[in-house]
Amino acid sequence: MKTLISKMTYKKFKILYTLVLFTPYILFSQDTNLNKFKTTISVGKPPLIFTTPFEDKVTESVKDAKKVNKENREDFAKHSNYALNNLLKSGIVLFGDPMTKYVEKVAANLLKNEPGLRRKLSFYVLKTNTTNALCTDPGVIFITTGLISQIENEAQLAYIIAHEIVHYQEKHLQRSFTKSKESELNSNNPYEDLILLSKDHEFEADKNALKLYNEAGYSDKEVNTVFDVLMYSYLTFDEIEIDTSFFGNPEIYIPLSLFPEKANPIMAFEDYDDSKSTHPNIRKRKEAIAEEIKKYSNWKSNESFIGKEEFKRVQTIARFESVRENLLVANYIRSLYEIYILEKEFPSNEYLQTSKAIAWASINQISLSGRKRSLTSKMNEKEGGISVLYGLLNNLNQVELSLLCMRQVEDVYIKFPSSKRISELRIQTIGSMTRLRNLKIENLEKVSYPSAQRFNNRSSDENTTNNTDIKNNTKYDRIRRIRKQQYSSHGATIELSDENFSLFLLYDLANDKKFHEIYQTEKEKYNQRRYSRSNSNDTNKDNKHFQESDILLVTPQIVSEIKGKFDLEATFLFRLYLNKGIEKHAPKDRLKKIELYLSEEFTTEKYNEVALINAFLIQLSNLENLEIKNYWIDYEQINNLISQYNDPCILLISGSYYYDKFTSKAVTGNARYIHIASGKIFTSREYDSRYKLGRLSVEGLTHMVFSRFN
Repeated sequence: MKTLISKMTYKKFKILYTLVLFTPYILFSQDTNLNKFKTTISVGKPPLIFTTPFEDKVTESVKDAKKVNKENREDFAKHSNYALNNLLKSGIVLFGDPMTKYVEKVAANLLKNEPGLRRKLSFYVLKTNTTNALCTDPGVIFITTGLISQIENEAQLAYIIAHEIVHYQEKHLQRSFTKSKESELNSNNPYEDLILLSKDHEFEADKNALKLYNEAGYSDKEVNTVFDVLMYSYLTFDEIEIDTSFFGNPEIYIPLSLFPEKANPIMAFEDYDDSKSTHPNIRKRKEAIAEEIKKYSNWKSNESFIGKEEFKRVQTIARFESVRENLLVANYIRSLYEIYILEKEFPSNEYLQTSKAIAWASINQISLSGRKRSLTSKMNEKEGGISVLYGLLNNLNQVELSLLCMRQVEDVYIKFPSSKRISELRIQTIGSMTRLRNLKIENLEKVSYPSAQRFNNRSSDENTTNNTDIKNNTKYDRIRRIRKQQYSSHGATIELSDENFSLFLLYDLANDKKFHEIYQTEKEKYNQRRYSRSNSNDTNKDNKHFQESDILLVTPQIVSEIKGKFDLEATFLFRLYLNKGIEKHAPKDRLKKIELYLSEEFTTEKYNEVALINAFLIQLSNLENLEIKNYWIDYEQINNLISQYNDPCILLISGSYYYDKFTSKAVTGNARYIHIASGKIFTSREYDSRYKLGRLSVEGLTHMVFSRFN
């Protein structure tokens, strides 16, 4: 279906490391179990694709690559399996979980009359919001959580899987592999960068998928909807209007003038220009498939064989994961919109409410750091209901937005006062308010805006009723009455106006002694930090981390180029020399390799640990300067990870080699050291050795990297 290429790489993550990831856990019933929703982990015995050595995979691929020119078969086998292995090592591939099991059931129904083909294929779920399905040449088919969150039923998934099966059957990837693509290869190429599927291949897959789909007994009515899913997949998994219920608390008043007059229109259309695309546009595919559907006279009306309840359960898991992934990559506004959608079904779900608090607290931090524009800079490109939310946040000034964020976090805290996680977020958000120069905490109103309006209306009625009595009052009687109203527990001390609405948002906290105590304590801490930063440095403290901490070495990122082209053999050689250098220079008693070996050494436990650390790195790169501990997405898991080691630091090593005999040669590299508990990032100096790739030139890099730990 759609290509997975560019959307699986996050630009900011390249600053730290070029890896892929995502996450969420599995639960089986509705609101009760989903309350404690956690990141999905792989379960059970690892499949063969994870335990088969690279060399064995290449050998099998060479034998099977009969549609590739003989002179290119080995290159095809090596590069395709290298790219596939990178995907398998990323931590985003799920096995043994309910979503993958569901996909396997649908595939089994499609292939019930093709037992031989079924044995050649394996199916997995990828944890990414990209709406996609992907077939690889060894017969490994991936379905993304983003796709599962968007489709409406089992039949739609069945047609998508059938489409990918045809790509495998017809050897489209082999037929499309070209030698010229090698100039674009690098060590982290997504699988489909290796091939260029043609429009003819897509039409063929659409057409032949109907045979499997029809024989399985599914309804022809669902096929066209699949193409609609693809066309609108850039939108959130549902489309609803934002109304006053968005903020949850009926005592919150936001002036209508701050909301956009209407949502931006949804602009997607079927007949777009596909001249530069590998896929035909939606209109052409719909027209072609409509003709093919007519060729079958025995259509059934089934949209489900496995059961609608199981589909609903799996779709819900994927949608909860979507919320999590949006938080992970700092897509906070989209996360809030999806939470709003899910709240209709899960109004008191603790996971969703905690996610909401994280999103609002993070938005607040970004705004206070002067980067609010980064949140809403693309609001004109947003379509549908979510554009209203973008417009609203864009129209709020810094003080208004901060008070609204505090209100939202406080409302979550009121629902779950015993949650340590939410309590920490609340304190963090109160502390952030100390940075608001234009806000005096004592000016907060002790009554909500709607309550003050109701009181004013009642007072107006009373004034009309008692007009005669008021006329008989003296000037000072009237002043005393007005002052009493102003300082009444039901009245406001300032004029009710749209300009002042934000001062009414924290009505229940304005007279709360504990709130003021926390505010003052956090203000003192903030002032102390400012003084500390300007008058001292933490060099000694940081050095202690490196000299005593356990070192979690993540798989080094290595790439070699010869004459401007990615060279796989040189990359393997670089890695061999690097491993020898690590063995020589690393503190052996403290080095813990967080690395996957796709061999018999592979374990599910290690795989889940790698997935967790990859998620941490993705989030860290997007949080930038925020205090990461209070914003961890995988809060319990990260705390458990820290407890397993001695105040651990993550070590990321990057290395590259380039060579051209007519120009230059060099081994270069650097390292990043990340203290997990604080989220602090330290960078090594750049290593640059103007020698050919060899043991000594690479060993110099490892010596520099580990000198910081001695």
